[in-house]
Amino acid sequence: MELHLASMENVTCWAFRALCQNATDSYTGMLSLTNLIKRKNTWNEVDTYPIPNQRQWIQIATSKETECSKFLEKLEQELKEHPEKDNIYGIQLNCSCPSNNLINIGQGPALIKRSTKVISLLTTLLKQNKFKIGIKLRLGLNALEVKQRKIFTILSELENLHQIHPNLTNITIHFKHAQESSRSEYNYSLLNEIASYNLPLVLNGGITSPQDLNKLIQFISPENRKNIKGIMLGRQALKNPDCFIQFTNAKSSVHSNQEIKSQFTQLCNQHPPNSIYLETIKEKSPWAN
Repeated sequence: MELHLASMENVTCWAFRALCQNATDSYTGMLSLTNLIKRKNTWNEVDTYPIPNQRQWIQIATSKETECSKFLEKLEQELKEHPEKDNIYGIQLNCSCPSNNLINIGQGPALIKRSTKVISLLTTLLKQNKFKIGIKLRLGLNALEVKQRKIFTILSELENLHQIHPNLTNITIHFKHAQESSRSEYNYSLLNEIASYNLPLVLNGGITSPQDLNKLIQFISPENRKNIKGIMLGRQALKNPDCFIQFTNAKSSVHSNQEIKSQFTQLCNQHPPNSIYLETIKEKSPWAN
């Protein structure tokens, strides 16, 4: 099973991603395509230097096909100029971040009800063969959209797109709607129905141990379990970057907080992140103090 490290604002710099050695996949912080296209210095956030045994994704926010096309052009140019960053496995469209700033301009979870637009954005991103393409969704923008089953409209169209474009390899579902707080309970009541779609699904939300995962798997009928490709961890990795080890059979050592901090410092020296990343990680991670 794949183990994905979630994109976290002002956290998932290269050093933090490299620290989570047992994650199979990781993501940059969410990047605005508007900024990437218009501001050269935004490309400093594309810090996709090599990480052994880890596939790196760029997570993007947009609602415009023209931005997707221009981004692909600029990405090709950036990687030619900086070949040391040419370690990108995929591009993930964010339709999950609950930021009001994003929602107010029709991006993030505001796109969930616009399934035709989402398919058009993904189709544009799929007009290349170098990068895999993924999407991160919530159950809806709000409780009404969950009740209206908007998620199932978009899953149906994603299923059709996946049959045409096998490079659509990652459908991540965060099991809350966008108006729920971080303290709200995750809603896995729709899990089995979601898993019935022939899509490569990554489950995100409240999974902290193999026991949590096993409980969720019990909600999924045996014929649908094949569609669960992996899980995604975020806050648990902030608490303990070694959290992925427990989901594998790898004989990896669990490190003390002091050892983790020392490793992180060494990685930061190798590819220094912006100071905001160091401040946020220190604030939210017990091992960083």
